[in-house]
Amino acid sequence: MQRTLLIPSLVLVAALGACAPGAQDTTRLDTSLLTASATDVDATEIEDQAEALNRMARDLVRRSTAKSAAQGALVGCGIAVVTNAPNRCVTGAAAGAATGAIVGHTRGKREVAKRIELVSANALVRSVRGMNGQMETLKLSLPDLLAEQDAELQDLKIRRDAQALSQADYETGVDAIRQSRARIAEALTATIRNAEQAHANLEDATRQGQDGLDWHLSATSQLAREAHSARSSISLL
Repeated sequence: MQRTLLIPSLVLVAALGACAPGAQDTTRLDTSLLTASATDVDATEIEDQAEALNRMARDLVRRSTAKSAAQGALVGCGIAVVTNAPNRCVTGAAAGAATGAIVGHTRGKREVAKRIELVSANALVRSVRGMNGQMETLKLSLPDLLAEQDAELQDLKIRRDAQALSQADYETGVDAIRQSRARIAEALTATIRNAEQAHANLEDATRQGQDGLDWHLSATSQLAREAHSARSSISLL
């Protein structure tokens, strides 16, 4: 009777013992993976994000550059050109412009506004929304990178002072961080300049008579402010 009870007990103990190490290894592995993913910040990726933002800002400048009033009138007269009556259309546009600009007649201004679109408002909306999305991505990733770099700078200093790191290796590590920050700062500075230029272009289009650009003016101004805020968070070494 005693032998019958002893055998199942030994089997149970052995089974539990065999399971225990595997469970501990799994827990340890999961923790290390989570830690690595939470602290790993790719400086090159964030530099690329900043440069992509600037490329989008350059495209915004291009799209916000106003065509001449004559070109705008011809675009508005596309239907008449297709029907082989371009001269009448251009003449009418010129007359409308003269009426609106010189005489100041309200109806003349409305007619000019209908015929002339100096910048494509729809294309600008797409550009601005794309930049907003890219800016949000950068605003989330940049603070993590800067914090990690600050910690790395402190670690380099401690190891150098403790003579665990040569002066040459210390300077190499610091220079890598310096160059990374300089590239991001340069891209953001260019983004500020381009967003401000796009805003100025839209102001010029408004002065020339294009309506409906209030949202675009506000959005480009906001982009310039956000780029400036991101740039001011970077301390160059």
